[in-house]
Amino acid sequence: MEKAKDDGPGVEAASLIAPRSPFGVPFPAYEGRSLPNITSSVIRAVGIELSGEPDILPPLVPELDPFQGRRAEGPVLVLLVDGLGWGDSGRIEERAASGYPADWTNRARPITSVFPTTTTVALTSLSTAQPPSRHGVVGHRMYLPAFGVVAEILRMSPSGAAGIDTLAGPNWAPAMVSGTASVFRRGLPSVALTRYRFEGTAFTRMIYDGATFVGFSTASDFAFHLAELLGSRDPPPAIFAYTDDLDTVQHLHGPSSEFDAFEVGLVRQILLAARRRLDSKVARQTTIIVTGDHGQVASTPATEFPLDRHPKIVAHLARPPTGDRRAAFLTARPGQLDALRSALGEALPSSHRIVGMPAAIEAGLFGPPPFHPELSERLGDLLVLPPAPACITYRLPGAAARSRSLLGAHGGLDSAELLVPIVAGTLAEI
Repeated sequence: MEKAKDDGPGVEAASLIAPRSPFGVPFPAYEGRSLPNITSSVIRAVGIELSGEPDILPPLVPELDPFQGRRAEGPVLVLLVDGLGWGDSGRIEERAASGYPADWTNRARPITSVFPTTTTVALTSLSTAQPPSRHGVVGHRMYLPAFGVVAEILRMSPSGAAGIDTLAGPNWAPAMVSGTASVFRRGLPSVALTRYRFEGTAFTRMIYDGATFVGFSTASDFAFHLAELLGSRDPPPAIFAYTDDLDTVQHLHGPSSEFDAFEVGLVRQILLAARRRLDSKVARQTTIIVTGDHGQVASTPATEFPLDRHPKIVAHLARPPTGDRRAAFLTARPGQLDALRSALGEALPSSHRIVGMPAAIEAGLFGPPPFHPELSERLGDLLVLPPAPACITYRLPGAAARSRSLLGAHGGLDSAELLVPIVAGTLAEI
């Protein structure tokens, strides 16, 4: 790559990760350089007026807009690769021999994910074109006041409970978790192309509410369904596709694993396989936007801080920590906030940041208002941000130990977690 081409994205990335005072950490760029802004750009390009409130976030800034303010010529595919961080796109040249799609380097530009940098939050933001502050999905684990439990949102069940969707009874509705309807429910005609096994789960019903669900089982099945959708007589204006293999392999082997290149290369092969089944005109008129929900940092058991092994801290907690391993949300028992903060200060290494949650909300870390009515209650009192690669862990009483250590982690505000690429072009070019 020519140096001039590398300097532009490099400068952009440096600007996006500049620490914000007084917290000393970068913030997501909700104003036009973040994940949910992609959806806003797609809505404008498709020419749809959404129903209902509130207003969505603004579209991508002009220099990142794949459509340059114009209407899309044909279908738009937004492909979110779980775990695809900006660092991965930046290491393409080193991995060319392993099959990583090197030509994406010339197209990749950095944007930010949302906070916390975790899948449940990012996918809800993408499907609503809203920040977490508005839709209220604020963690992998989250306190749900209506149910009175800390829930694992992907499983829609209390943390530690067996089974999935135990909270999603006959009267369950997406609005009980997300405070903002999906853009599909609000009028964007779309297909959700994702894993077949996710069909019917409460989380899928929430983020893809109003979209037509199409499930795939394997990479070749993914390519087949994509080609069928794009090549149909009346293709959908928008397709929101999701694949999770890269995130899985990073958790198992770490983000610097040789497997990263294999998985990202496979994503490219899926697109190429779909393209081969289509008329060249369809490929030229189809806009592709590839992005990620977060990157990962390397982690090991040695870098974990097991909060449950510190009784002086646990004694002041009203409920188990929420958020994620790289961004812990803590709620104090009534009248014990100062004692909790003091206990954390004594036990945690000084490199861990402890931030008052009200200040983080008001500063815009989770996004601008109008705030979800339960936002403060869901988030709690304190935000703990460990430095990379440290993690905050908490094992519930009686819970079995994890059978396999996670060697990749995300959720925090390290540049490796926060920055994700946007790679855009036509299907004929990607």
